[in-house]
Amino acid sequence: MSDDTPCTPQRFPIVQSWAEDETLYSWCCRWHRLTMNRTRSSGNALFGVPSAAKVWISPNPFGHFSVVTRTTLGHPFAILRGRTIVGSFLALARPEDRRRVEAGEVPPSFLVNAKSGIPLSLRYCPKCASRHRSSLGIALWRMSHQLPGAVVCTEHGQPLVEHIGKRQSWSLPGTDDSREIDIASKTELVTLRSVAVAARHIVESGVLDADMLRARAQIVMCESYGALDVKRLDPHVVHSDWQSSVLAAWCRRVQPEQVAFPEFWITDVLRSRRSERNPMKWAFLLAYFQERAWSPIDGFFAHAKSMADHQLHLWSQMDSIPISVLDAFAKARNSSQAGKIIGVTGSTVRHWVRASPELAAVSRHWQLR
Repeated sequence: MSDDTPCTPQRFPIVQSWAEDETLYSWCCRWHRLTMNRTRSSGNALFGVPSAAKVWISPNPFGHFSVVTRTTLGHPFAILRGRTIVGSFLALARPEDRRRVEAGEVPPSFLVNAKSGIPLSLRYCPKCASRHRSSLGIALWRMSHQLPGAVVCTEHGQPLVEHIGKRQSWSLPGTDDSREIDIASKTELVTLRSVAVAARHIVESGVLDADMLRARAQIVMCESYGALDVKRLDPHVVHSDWQSSVLAAWCRRVQPEQVAFPEFWITDVLRSRRSERNPMKWAFLLAYFQERAWSPIDGFFAHAKSMADHQLHLWSQMDSIPISVLDAFAKARNSSQAGKIIGVTGSTVRHWVRASPELAAVSRHWQLR
Protein backbone atom coordinates (compact mmCIF):
# COMPACT_ATOMS: atom_id res chain seq x y z
CA MET A 1 0.00 0.00 0.00
CA SER A 2 1.31 3.47 -0.88
CA ASP A 3 2.08 5.91 1.91
CA ASP A 4 -0.42 8.29 0.29
CA THR A 5 -3.27 5.79 0.45
CA PRO A 6 -5.94 6.93 2.95
CA CYS A 7 -5.68 4.86 6.09
CA THR A 8 -8.72 3.27 7.71
CA PRO A 9 -8.47 3.74 11.50
CA GLN A 10 -7.23 0.60 13.19
CA ARG A 11 -6.51 0.17 16.87
CA PHE A 12 -2.86 -0.07 17.84
CA PRO A 13 -1.87 -3.23 19.72
CA ILE A 14 0.28 -1.09 22.04
CA VAL A 15 -0.40 2.49 23.13
CA GLN A 16 2.46 3.94 25.15
CA SER A 17 1.56 6.16 28.12
CA TRP A 18 2.46 9.82 28.50
CA ALA A 19 5.92 10.65 29.86
CA GLU A 20 6.04 13.65 32.21
CA ASP A 21 4.67 16.82 30.59
CA GLU A 22 5.54 15.82 27.03
CA THR A 23 3.57 17.26 24.13
CA LEU A 24 1.30 15.35 21.78
CA TYR A 25 3.93 15.79 19.08
CA SER A 26 6.57 14.27 21.39
CA TRP A 27 4.37 11.22 22.01
CA CYS A 28 3.95 10.80 18.25
CA CYS A 29 7.72 11.04 17.76
CA ARG A 30 8.29 8.30 20.35
CA TRP A 31 5.65 6.09 18.76
CA HIS A 32 7.20 6.69 15.33
CA ARG A 33 10.63 5.61 16.61
CA LEU A 34 9.14 2.56 18.29
CA THR A 35 7.39 1.35 15.13
CA MET A 36 10.28 2.29 12.79
CA ASN A 37 7.72 3.47 10.23
CA ARG A 38 8.44 5.89 7.45
CA THR A 39 7.47 9.46 8.27
CA ARG A 40 4.42 9.47 6.01
CA SER A 41 3.31 6.03 7.20
CA SER A 42 3.21 7.23 10.82
CA GLY A 43 1.25 10.30 9.78
CA ASN A 44 -1.33 8.12 8.08
CA ALA A 45 -1.51 5.68 11.00
CA LEU A 46 -1.83 8.36 13.69
CA PHE A 47 -3.94 11.04 12.02
CA GLY A 48 -5.04 9.69 8.67
CA VAL A 49 -2.88 12.18 6.74
CA PRO A 50 0.72 11.58 5.56
CA SER A 51 1.84 15.15 6.32
CA ALA A 52 0.95 15.10 10.06
CA ALA A 53 4.62 15.45 11.08
CA LYS A 54 4.65 18.99 9.67
CA VAL A 55 1.92 20.17 12.03
CA TRP A 56 3.95 19.88 15.22
CA ILE A 57 2.13 22.79 16.92
CA SER A 58 -1.01 20.72 17.25
CA PRO A 59 -1.56 17.58 15.18
CA ASN A 60 -5.34 17.35 15.24
CA PRO A 61 -6.23 15.05 18.18
CA PHE A 62 -9.81 14.51 17.09
CA GLY A 63 -11.31 11.62 15.15
CA HIS A 64 -8.66 9.32 13.78
CA PHE A 65 -6.17 9.65 16.65
CA SER A 66 -8.83 8.99 19.29
CA VAL A 67 -9.98 5.83 17.51
CA VAL A 68 -6.56 4.28 17.00
CA THR A 69 -5.44 5.00 20.58
CA ARG A 70 -8.79 3.79 21.98
CA THR A 71 -8.99 7.08 23.99
CA THR A 72 -6.62 5.49 26.54
CA LEU A 73 -4.55 8.69 26.45
CA GLY A 74 -7.49 10.78 27.56
CA HIS A 75 -10.34 12.74 26.03
CA PRO A 76 -9.31 14.52 22.79
CA PHE A 77 -10.06 17.97 24.25
CA ALA A 78 -8.02 17.17 27.37
CA ILE A 79 -5.10 16.22 25.13
CA LEU A 80 -5.50 19.41 23.13
CA ARG A 81 -5.62 21.53 26.29
CA GLY A 82 -2.82 19.83 28.23
CA ARG A 83 -0.48 18.47 25.55
CA THR A 84 -0.38 21.16 22.85
CA ILE A 85 0.33 24.89 22.85
CA VAL A 86 -3.26 25.43 21.77
CA GLY A 87 -4.00 25.09 25.50
CA SER A 88 -2.50 28.56 26.00
CA PHE A 89 -4.91 30.03 23.44
CA LEU A 90 -7.86 28.05 24.80
CA ALA A 91 -7.29 29.53 28.25
CA LEU A 92 -7.92 33.02 26.85
CA ALA A 93 -10.36 32.14 24.06
CA ARG A 94 -13.89 33.40 23.76
CA PRO A 95 -16.39 30.84 25.11
CA GLU A 96 -17.91 30.32 21.67
CA ASP A 97 -14.51 29.74 20.04
CA ARG A 98 -13.60 27.33 22.82
CA ARG A 99 -16.85 25.45 22.29
CA ARG A 100 -16.29 25.20 18.52
CA VAL A 101 -12.81 23.77 18.97
CA GLU A 102 -14.02 21.34 21.65
CA ALA A 103 -16.83 20.17 19.38
CA GLY A 104 -14.44 19.67 16.48
CA GLU A 105 -16.25 22.25 14.34
CA VAL A 106 -12.96 24.05 13.61
CA PRO A 107 -9.37 22.74 13.74
CA PRO A 108 -7.16 23.61 16.74
CA SER A 109 -5.04 25.86 14.52
CA PHE A 110 -8.09 28.15 14.28
CA LEU A 111 -7.03 29.71 17.60
CA VAL A 112 -3.34 30.08 16.70
CA ASN A 113 -3.54 33.19 14.59
CA ALA A 114 -0.56 33.62 12.29
CA LYS A 115 -0.83 37.40 12.77
CA SER A 116 -0.28 37.16 16.52
CA GLY A 117 3.44 37.74 16.10
CA ILE A 118 4.31 34.62 18.07
CA PRO A 119 7.48 32.85 16.88
CA LEU A 120 6.56 29.18 16.72
CA SER A 121 9.47 26.77 16.98
CA LEU A 122 10.32 23.58 18.83
CA ARG A 123 12.52 24.18 21.88
CA TYR A 124 14.19 21.99 24.48
CA CYS A 125 16.49 22.15 27.50
CA PRO A 126 19.73 20.14 27.12
CA LYS A 127 19.68 19.16 30.80
CA CYS A 128 16.10 17.93 30.57
CA ALA A 129 16.92 16.02 27.38
CA SER A 130 19.93 14.38 29.06
CA ARG A 131 17.80 13.35 32.03
CA HIS A 132 15.14 11.85 29.77
CA ARG A 133 17.70 9.87 27.78
CA SER A 134 19.09 8.44 31.02
CA SER A 135 15.69 7.48 32.44
CA LEU A 136 13.62 6.80 29.30
CA GLY A 137 16.22 6.15 26.63
CA ILE A 138 14.84 8.97 24.51
CA ALA A 139 14.53 12.77 24.76
CA LEU A 140 11.16 14.51 24.98
CA TRP A 141 9.55 17.74 23.85
CA ARG A 142 8.21 19.24 27.10
CA MET A 143 5.06 21.35 27.17
CA SER A 144 6.65 23.97 29.44
CA HIS A 145 9.32 24.63 26.78
CA GLN A 146 6.88 25.13 23.88
CA LEU A 147 4.59 27.71 25.53
CA PRO A 148 4.29 31.05 23.69
CA GLY A 149 7.07 33.32 24.94
CA ALA A 150 9.00 30.66 26.90
CA VAL A 151 12.73 30.69 26.07
CA VAL A 152 14.13 29.62 29.47
CA CYS A 153 13.79 26.31 31.31
CA THR A 154 12.25 27.22 34.66
CA GLU A 155 13.52 23.97 36.19
CA HIS A 156 17.20 24.44 35.32
CA GLY A 157 17.29 28.20 34.80
CA GLN A 158 19.11 28.08 31.48
CA PRO A 159 18.33 29.17 27.89
CA LEU A 160 16.39 26.72 25.75
CA VAL A 161 17.77 25.35 22.51
CA GLU A 162 15.77 26.06 19.37
CA HIS A 163 15.26 23.21 16.90
CA ILE A 164 15.95 24.36 13.34
CA GLY A 165 15.93 21.00 11.55
CA LYS A 166 13.47 19.76 8.97
CA ARG A 167 9.87 19.87 10.12
CA GLN A 168 8.55 17.13 7.86
CA SER A 169 10.07 14.41 10.03
CA TRP A 170 9.19 13.19 13.52
CA SER A 171 12.26 14.83 15.06
CA LEU A 172 13.29 14.50 18.70
CA PRO A 173 15.50 16.94 20.67
CA GLY A 174 19.09 16.82 19.53
CA THR A 175 18.42 14.83 16.35
CA ASP A 176 18.74 17.78 13.94
CA ASP A 177 20.40 21.19 13.71
CA SER A 178 19.73 23.46 16.65
CA ARG A 179 20.93 26.68 18.27
CA GLU A 180 20.82 28.04 21.80
CA ILE A 181 18.50 31.02 22.23
CA ASP A 182 20.60 34.15 22.69
CA ILE A 183 20.46 35.47 26.26
CA ALA A 184 23.33 37.85 26.96
CA SER A 185 23.21 38.47 30.71
CA LYS A 186 21.97 37.16 34.03
CA THR A 187 19.48 40.03 34.16
CA GLU A 188 17.98 38.94 30.85
CA LEU A 189 17.89 35.34 32.03
CA VAL A 190 16.02 36.24 35.23
CA THR A 191 13.54 38.44 33.38
CA LEU A 192 12.89 35.91 30.62
CA ARG A 193 12.40 33.22 33.22
CA SER A 194 9.54 35.36 34.50
CA VAL A 195 7.98 35.21 31.04
CA ALA A 196 8.12 31.41 31.15
CA VAL A 197 6.55 31.40 34.63
CA ALA A 198 3.70 33.64 33.43
CA ALA A 199 3.21 31.44 30.35
CA ARG A 200 2.89 28.39 32.60
CA HIS A 201 0.32 30.17 34.79
CA ILE A 202 -1.78 30.91 31.71
CA VAL A 203 -1.88 27.37 30.32
CA GLU A 204 -2.34 25.73 33.72
CA SER A 205 -5.28 27.99 34.54
CA GLY A 206 -7.51 26.08 32.15
CA VAL A 207 -9.86 29.02 31.58
CA LEU A 208 -9.09 32.70 32.16
CA ASP A 209 -11.47 35.64 31.91
CA ALA A 210 -9.62 37.98 29.56
CA ASP A 211 -11.80 40.89 30.68
CA MET A 212 -10.85 40.22 34.29
CA LEU A 213 -7.13 40.06 33.45
CA ARG A 214 -7.37 43.30 31.54
CA ALA A 215 -9.23 44.97 34.41
CA ARG A 216 -6.52 43.86 36.84
CA ALA A 217 -3.76 45.06 34.47
CA GLN A 218 -5.50 48.43 34.16
CA ILE A 219 -5.44 48.79 37.95
CA VAL A 220 -1.73 47.92 38.09
CA MET A 221 -0.86 50.43 35.37
CA CYS A 222 -3.05 53.24 36.70
CA GLU A 223 -1.69 52.86 40.22
CA SER A 224 1.88 52.81 38.90
CA TYR A 225 1.44 56.00 36.84
CA GLY A 226 -0.97 57.75 39.19
CA ALA A 227 -3.71 57.83 36.55
CA LEU A 228 -7.40 57.77 37.42
CA ASP A 229 -8.24 55.36 34.61
CA VAL A 230 -6.66 53.76 31.57
CA LYS A 231 -7.91 56.53 29.25
CA ARG A 232 -5.67 58.97 31.12
CA LEU A 233 -2.52 56.92 30.58
CA ASP A 234 -0.12 58.62 28.16
CA PRO A 235 0.66 56.00 25.46
CA HIS A 236 3.94 57.70 24.60
CA VAL A 237 5.22 57.57 28.20
CA VAL A 238 4.08 53.99 28.68
CA HIS A 239 5.75 52.88 25.44
CA SER A 240 8.93 54.81 26.20
CA ASP A 241 9.21 53.05 29.55
CA TRP A 242 8.62 49.68 27.86
CA GLN A 243 11.34 50.44 25.31
CA SER A 244 13.83 51.01 28.13
CA SER A 245 13.06 47.64 29.74
CA VAL A 246 15.22 44.50 29.70
CA LEU A 247 12.49 42.59 27.90
CA ALA A 248 12.17 45.13 25.09
CA ALA A 249 15.95 45.28 24.64
CA TRP A 250 16.07 41.48 24.33
CA CYS A 251 13.27 41.50 21.74
CA ARG A 252 15.03 44.16 19.64
CA ARG A 253 18.32 42.25 19.69
CA VAL A 254 17.11 38.67 19.25
CA GLN A 255 13.87 39.10 17.32
CA PRO A 256 14.05 42.42 15.46
CA GLU A 257 11.32 41.26 13.06
CA GLN A 258 8.97 40.62 15.98
CA VAL A 259 5.53 42.09 15.30
CA ALA A 260 3.89 41.12 18.60
CA PHE A 261 5.04 44.30 20.38
CA PRO A 262 4.45 47.29 18.08
CA GLU A 263 4.32 50.88 19.24
CA PHE A 264 1.78 51.51 22.03
CA TRP A 265 1.00 47.79 22.30
CA ILE A 266 0.54 47.92 26.10
CA THR A 267 -2.04 50.69 26.15
CA ASP A 268 -3.72 49.21 23.07
CA VAL A 269 -4.14 45.86 24.85
CA LEU A 270 -5.48 47.57 27.97
CA ARG A 271 -7.97 49.54 25.85
CA SER A 272 -9.00 46.47 23.79
CA ARG A 273 -7.55 47.97 20.61
CA ARG A 274 -5.34 44.92 20.16
CA SER A 275 -6.02 41.30 20.98
CA GLU A 276 -6.05 40.75 24.72
CA ARG A 277 -6.34 37.00 24.02
CA ASN A 278 -2.76 36.60 22.83
CA PRO A 279 -0.97 34.43 25.45
CA MET A 280 2.50 35.71 24.59
CA LYS A 281 1.45 39.33 25.05
CA TRP A 282 0.16 38.49 28.52
CA ALA A 283 3.26 36.48 29.43
CA PHE A 284 5.51 39.41 28.47
CA LEU A 285 3.22 42.02 30.03
CA LEU A 286 3.14 40.24 33.40
CA ALA A 287 6.91 39.69 33.31
CA TYR A 288 7.27 43.41 32.55
CA PHE A 289 5.12 44.26 35.59
CA GLN A 290 7.42 42.10 37.69
CA GLU A 291 10.55 43.67 36.16
CA ARG A 292 9.25 47.12 37.11
CA ALA A 293 8.32 45.83 40.62
CA TRP A 294 4.70 46.83 40.03
CA SER A 295 3.14 43.42 40.59
CA PRO A 296 4.59 39.93 41.11
CA ILE A 297 3.22 37.33 38.71
CA ASP A 298 1.74 35.13 41.43
CA GLY A 299 0.15 38.16 43.05
CA PHE A 300 -1.34 39.33 39.78
CA PHE A 301 -3.14 36.03 39.21
CA ALA A 302 -4.20 35.88 42.86
CA HIS A 303 -5.79 39.34 42.62
CA ALA A 304 -7.47 38.47 39.31
CA LYS A 305 -8.90 35.33 40.92
CA SER A 306 -10.17 37.28 43.93
CA MET A 307 -11.91 39.70 41.55
CA ALA A 308 -13.62 36.75 39.86
CA ASP A 309 -14.58 35.27 43.25
CA HIS A 310 -16.04 38.66 44.19
CA GLN A 311 -18.25 38.50 41.11
CA LEU A 312 -19.44 34.99 41.96
CA HIS A 313 -20.02 35.98 45.58
CA LEU A 314 -22.24 38.89 44.55
CA TRP A 315 -24.09 36.73 42.08
CA SER A 316 -24.82 34.05 44.69
CA GLN A 317 -26.25 36.65 47.07
CA MET A 318 -28.70 38.31 44.71
CA ASP A 319 -31.61 37.49 47.05
CA SER A 320 -30.10 40.07 49.42
CA ILE A 321 -28.48 42.63 47.15
CA PRO A 322 -25.74 44.67 48.89
CA ILE A 323 -26.46 48.39 49.35
CA SER A 324 -23.20 49.22 47.56
CA VAL A 325 -24.45 47.46 44.43
CA LEU A 326 -27.82 49.24 44.51
CA ASP A 327 -26.06 52.56 45.05
CA ALA A 328 -23.76 51.93 42.06
CA PHE A 329 -26.75 51.08 39.87
CA ALA A 330 -28.50 54.29 40.93
CA LYS A 331 -25.45 56.47 40.18
CA ALA A 332 -24.44 54.84 36.88
CA ARG A 333 -25.79 55.71 33.46
CA ASN A 334 -25.08 52.30 31.91
CA SER A 335 -23.81 48.82 32.72
CA SER A 336 -20.17 49.68 32.05
CA GLN A 337 -20.19 52.55 34.55
CA ALA A 338 -21.92 50.38 37.15
CA GLY A 339 -19.32 47.68 36.63
CA LYS A 340 -16.45 50.12 37.13
CA ILE A 341 -17.95 51.40 40.37
CA ILE A 342 -18.53 47.91 41.74
CA GLY A 343 -15.30 46.41 40.39
CA VAL A 344 -16.75 43.89 37.93
CA THR A 345 -17.17 43.74 34.16
CA GLY A 346 -20.04 45.31 32.28
CA SER A 347 -21.08 41.91 30.92
CA THR A 348 -21.44 40.61 34.50
CA VAL A 349 -23.65 43.59 35.38
CA ARG A 350 -25.85 42.89 32.36
CA HIS A 351 -26.05 39.26 33.47
CA TRP A 352 -27.28 40.38 36.90
CA VAL A 353 -29.89 42.68 35.37
CA ARG A 354 -31.27 39.91 33.18
CA ALA A 355 -31.50 37.55 36.16
CA SER A 356 -32.83 39.93 38.82
CA PRO A 357 -36.13 41.86 38.58
CA GLU A 358 -34.93 44.10 41.44
CA LEU A 359 -31.82 45.21 39.54
CA ALA A 360 -33.77 45.56 36.31
CA ALA A 361 -36.02 48.04 38.11
CA VAL A 362 -33.08 50.01 39.54
CA SER A 363 -31.45 50.29 36.10
CA ARG A 364 -34.44 51.67 34.18
CA HIS A 365 -32.85 55.10 33.89
CA TRP A 366 -29.76 53.69 32.12
CA GLN A 367 -29.01 54.92 28.62
CA LEU A 368 -28.62 52.31 25.88
CA ARG A 369 -25.18 52.26 24.27
